[in-house]
Amino acid sequence: MRQTGYTRASTLGPIAEVVGATGGSIERVFRRAELPLGLLESPDTLLPLRDHFRLLAASSRELGDEAFAARLGRRTSIAGLGVYGKWVTLAPTLLEAIHRAGTSLPHMLQSATRLILRRQGEEVVWSYELDDPATEGRPQNEMLAVWYMIALVRHFAGARWLPRRVMFGGLPASARRSIGEQMGADIVLCDGPGSIVFDQRLLMTVNPRLGEGDGLDAEEIARIFDIPAPDDLPGKIGVLIELELLGGRPTLETVVRRAGLSKRTLQRRLGDLGLSYADLLRDTLQRRAIRLLRRSDLSITEIAARLGYSDPAHFTRAFENWSGLAPSRWRELARAADR
Repeated sequence: MRQTGYTRASTLGPIAEVVGATGGSIERVFRRAELPLGLLESPDTLLPLRDHFRLLAASSRELGDEAFAARLGRRTSIAGLGVYGKWVTLAPTLLEAIHRAGTSLPHMLQSATRLILRRQGEEVVWSYELDDPATEGRPQNEMLAVWYMIALVRHFAGARWLPRRVMFGGLPASARRSIGEQMGADIVLCDGPGSIVFDQRLLMTVNPRLGEGDGLDAEEIARIFDIPAPDDLPGKIGVLIELELLGGRPTLETVVRRAGLSKRTLQRRLGDLGLSYADLLRDTLQRRAIRLLRRSDLSITEIAARLGYSDPAHFTRAFENWSGLAPSRWRELARAADR
């Protein structure tokens, strides 16, 4: 499998609103990026980082806007990043928040990326650095990432705060002006990663909302540490199955195409681990079924459809084989146990 990172759909922010408000078609954008539209309603779902890049690139082309991701970034918020956003904004100081953002990023939100803080005299340079090799849409992704970094600093420094400089690599000179208009800051084109530069004294700013929120609960923690490690083939295939479920029943053909493997190679590598594609599909369906039964009020028919079953009776039989109980009865017992 090609080495790639993974990111949560929440990092796309209000992309449908921004594309629609500018006269574009979000349906066409998702179709061109070969991604299921259901991602818009599934912020915790993981997708390969290269697909995230491609979606941003498709949006930029749809609108003819080189600064699309900067425009999108203006509408984002740290709160929109779910549990990750909550965790970093609970920090007592900006320095601790930046530390949390960097150390938890590959486990909670996005892998194959790093947030690095460097001191240069009286200034600090906070950079978003990518290890993922994908190139299409990479500059758009960096613009969006930098806006999230600005949003985090604003949580501590105020809603109007802006960095002294914003640095981007890989952007055409023609885009500098339009990006600067969206960012509201001095734009420097360079050969390095996307970065923001600001006064180092800001690092000791105390959280203005310190003590207002509770920490992460057990359910939130359990929900977020699911980004597969680089050598976790079953985990990576499970992520792709979950993604394909948003568009219908996953098939081996669609999963290997997104994974960049041939069917024979995937089957051989899974076989070496004592697994098969059918095993991973069943495990993924079971986990998703349990999440939907516990965390939603969807009917059994609606849950069956979300799992790719055309007939809810087929889902009920499958669930009974997995658990020994009908899904409706399992839900009743789970809810009683939670009371």
